[in-house]
Amino acid sequence: MHNSSVLIKEAWGSLRNLDFSSEFALDATAFYIGIPFLSSSKCYTTDLVFEEIKHIKKSYYALEALIDAGNLKVIEAEEPYLTEVINIAKKIGDFSKLSFADLSILALAMQLKITLISDDYAVENVATLLNIPIKSLGTKGITKVRRWITFCRACGKAYKPNVLECMLCGNKLRRRFKKVWSNSNINNKF
Repeated sequence: MHNSSVLIKEAWGSLRNLDFSSEFALDATAFYIGIPFLSSSKCYTTDLVFEEIKHIKKSYYALEALIDAGNLKVIEAEEPYLTEVINIAKKIGDFSKLSFADLSILALAMQLKITLISDDYAVENVATLLNIPIKSLGTKGITKVRRWITFCRACGKAYKPNVLECMLCGNKLRRRFKKVWSNSNINNKF
């Protein structure tokens, strides 16, 4: 387990590899690390992500300044993109692990065809399947895409990923991945 100072050092090291002339979709992690404050890149986020990070009180005025300068745009993804993200997340079993903010930023990155900055494995899993470029800062990032199922430890019955309780014995279901694809063969398998 990393302590916070190690994670911060790793994230700052990853910043050197970013092309700050690019445009980025930012999830909450990117704000905590400081991406919009460190570059002149055009950054995008959604209202739901913005609500998640508004509690950063000392940075709130800086966020407003970024918006006023046009370096940060808070917009919503169009419905067809959000629907596609939700469908893929449900199909591979990550829907229950994603917040509405996560779903919204995935849809926005897909719509704008820009790189998404996130350290959330479920976000990265869905982004990879949707061919959304993704950049991790505080973690190694995703190397394999996983498709999840739920199963009963008592009777062994497997279910679709969004079922929570065994229909045979009533036990709470556990989660495991059923299929793993490397980044190089994703499009051939899904």
